[in-house]
Amino acid sequence: MRQLSGVAEIAADYDAFLVDAWGVLHDGGEVFAPVVACLEGLAAAGKPVVVVSNAGRRETAMQAELAASGIAEHLYRAAVTSGELTWQALARGAAANGLGETGYYLGPERSRVFCDGLPYRWGDAAAADFIVNTGVPEGEPESAEPLRPMLEPLAARRLPMVCVNPDKIAIRHGRASISAGAIAVLYREIAGVDVVQFGKPEAGIFAAALARLDATESGRVLMIGDSFETDIAGAARAGLDSLLITDGIHRDAFDDAPAAAAVGAFAARHGVAPTFHCDALRW
Repeated sequence: MRQLSGVAEIAADYDAFLVDAWGVLHDGGEVFAPVVACLEGLAAAGKPVVVVSNAGRRETAMQAELAASGIAEHLYRAAVTSGELTWQALARGAAANGLGETGYYLGPERSRVFCDGLPYRWGDAAAADFIVNTGVPEGEPESAEPLRPMLEPLAARRLPMVCVNPDKIAIRHGRASISAGAIAVLYREIAGVDVVQFGKPEAGIFAAALARLDATESGRVLMIGDSFETDIAGAARAGLDSLLITDGIHRDAFDDAPAAAAVGAFAARHGVAPTFHCDALRW
């Protein structure tokens, strides 16, 4: 694991870069200070960037979110999201997915747009054949436990759950709270059923991201992310080198220890190590 002062040190060694969004490009609000200069440096070097996110949104919505944060479309090739992959899978219909005709939406109202255009009826819990989980309906709890009373009636019926965002934790404007993945873990524990998900660290989202590169760009690819569980582990499964951004989701663990020692401890705990680490996505 080599510590970097910036991506410029290794840019020549790779043909393309896959980059996580939350915790690397932005924190749900404005872009992090060094990010635009880094993306511009990669563009000037002819290195395509594909944003790979567990965001529970479709690709066009992700592009709008990136633009709102200060990242222009010319700075990346595409935005591949778990939300888009999930939507495309659900769009094949009840017969193809074996989920039934009626879905129950579990998530905040702002994200209900995810259901638009899908070939299902959307009803209450009592009428549902399956659950679509986009996250916490209200508030920003620090654990999924407050949702247990809501989940138990669904679990009693062993309804299948589709989790649109596998992340367990999200950093929103500097504050950590749970995401849809944490709800999925608790639901799986209560119901004893598998949860369907398409995002990192699963292989499918990496394959979808690599498909946005041409043959000359897909030989040496580096994944840049801030999560051991999704970004670093997913890159290892996909056979890709990785760069861990330490001032992201794990930053509290790194504050009081030398970066190399802290990253080494995390690597030992998770059974996977990044190829490089750096405090931020900087050129």
